[in-house]
Amino acid sequence: MLTDNDKLLLDDLTSLMIRVRKNWQKSDEEVKSSLTPPKYLLLYLIYKNQKISASELGKQMGLSSGSITTAVKKLVDNHLISRKRDSRDRRVTWLELTDEGKHMIEELFNFRQGLWLTLFEKLSHNERDQFRLLLSKLISN
Repeated sequence: MLTDNDKLLLDDLTSLMIRVRKNWQKSDEEVKSSLTPPKYLLLYLIYKNQKISASELGKQMGLSSGSITTAVKKLVDNHLISRKRDSRDRRVTWLELTDEGKHMIEELFNFRQGLWLTLFEKLSHNERDQFRLLLSKLISN
């Protein structure tokens, strides 16, 4: 059973998600990107990992292999990622960003960093540290 405090927390989290989504839309318009949030996250994970298999990408995103295959195909067709066979194990295919994909994700990431900073500027350094600690705790579950 949710307490009144839990309900307020959920309302606040929902409000934060809405604000973040609006900021993401703003950044997409600014850099003229048509990436959906899930495709941005796929590109970001590939960027962060430098190369990743489709199955690992699906696991990290919590998506089925069919959903990943469809999304990957669209990103390949848009020249944002490429598929490369592993030189030692031909069964493994790595996903990597193309130069175009790397440029797009870096541009979006840099723009969004500024938007995140506007959210965090109201917090002191100590509050930011506490927030990060709490986020880490939530993410690890």
